[in-house]
Amino acid sequence: MKILMVLLALLCISAGTPFESINYLRDTSGTLTIDKVKNTSFHTTTSDNLGTENGIYWFKIDGITADREILELKSSHVNNLALYDSSGKELNIMKDTRFPSYFLIKRNLEFPLYLKANFPVEAYFPIHHSDESSFASREKRSLLSIGFFYGTAIALIVAILVFYFIVRNTQFLFFAFLVLAVLLSILTKDNVLYLFGITNNTSISLEIFGHYLVGLSATGFMMFYLQVRPHQMWIKYAMLALSTLSTIFLITYLISHNIIGFIGVDITCIVTVILMWVLMLMIAKGARKLILIGVYSINILFLADYFLLHIFNLSFINYTPAQVAVAASFNFTLIAILLLVSFKNIQRKSVLMKHKLMLHVKEIKELSAYKNVQDADDNYMESLIYQYKLENMEVRILNDISKGLSNEMIALKHSLSDDKLQQLTSSLYSKLGLDNGTDLKDLSF
Repeated sequence: MKILMVLLALLCISAGTPFESINYLRDTSGTLTIDKVKNTSFHTTTSDNLGTENGIYWFKIDGITADREILELKSSHVNNLALYDSSGKELNIMKDTRFPSYFLIKRNLEFPLYLKANFPVEAYFPIHHSDESSFASREKRSLLSIGFFYGTAIALIVAILVFYFIVRNTQFLFFAFLVLAVLLSILTKDNVLYLFGITNNTSISLEIFGHYLVGLSATGFMMFYLQVRPHQMWIKYAMLALSTLSTIFLITYLISHNIIGFIGVDITCIVTVILMWVLMLMIAKGARKLILIGVYSINILFLADYFLLHIFNLSFINYTPAQVAVAASFNFTLIAILLLVSFKNIQRKSVLMKHKLMLHVKEIKELSAYKNVQDADDNYMESLIYQYKLENMEVRILNDISKGLSNEMIALKHSLSDDKLQQLTSSLYSKLGLDNGTDLKDLSF
């Protein structure tokens, strides 16, 4: 529990750039130009997230402190940016940055500056400007943390696939699918794809698809690996219904790019994960149940904040990319431990199955050998009966004599008198052409 508390504390620590007041203007019609904007009054906000009031915004930057600074808009849900100075000159956006950025040289600009941006999801505009050295230092730390995280995630996926090819257990493919879904969600939210020239429109679509896959993986885990009892079937049907609804929301967003579709996917995803959590708690027992309560509570808290609450400006975790990496790495570490335990159980079961199989093969061989001997005896007996025209009682006596039974035992066994037994044995001697009982015993079958 101490580890969980430390992790929660790390998630709740704010390490972002201190917020500065922002002068903004919402362009509800989408028709404002730089000339009109310069003559329009701007509003001041002390929040960089206006929630679902998405659309086109203009921002006014009165000035910069240093002679050379970098202006960043650290949002992954933004497109169609344009930056102008007061003369109407448009500035070029920087290349090879993780977030949309502009290089500002104080002597070459007429202030104030006007930034135009479109926010298709939530109106989140963390605008920061810093000197070159601070920007470079911050970028190095950020890229180092996310590089470590993605390297760990890729290594885990490779390890999972290796486990799968070794034991051929589809459970490992499920784990790989889950890690890939989480990785895609965080990759797009971190705006890493922008660093490689992929537009934010494509990145947002991939992000919501990653959220959808997380919910789908929860449903798949329930369907294939959790034994749903009769009184728990309502959870199964609810998760299937949510997955269907999530698919409809996803298609709606990809076609119309409406925020309702985006929010719908996130809500159904989180509720699906919660239902899976409830089902696992109903199945789990003892110490494992307490561990699951702690781990999944943090997971759901993180998913709700990271996926959904931020859109409504209800976020209560001021996370940074490094903190996101810590939370996701914790989950991936948990998955790796589960994989190792599962792999160990599979090996143990494999050894037991091999041992049982060897015993089964041995039994089959013994039964086969007995059957071969018995078949040979039966065939030999049938040939004697057919060749010498033996009667039923003569066959029984012949069988008992071949087993070494005495006359007294044979007579008692078949309720025969000594005279009757003597007659039957004499008849056998005559039919088989034998002189005495010793020769009769040699007819072993």
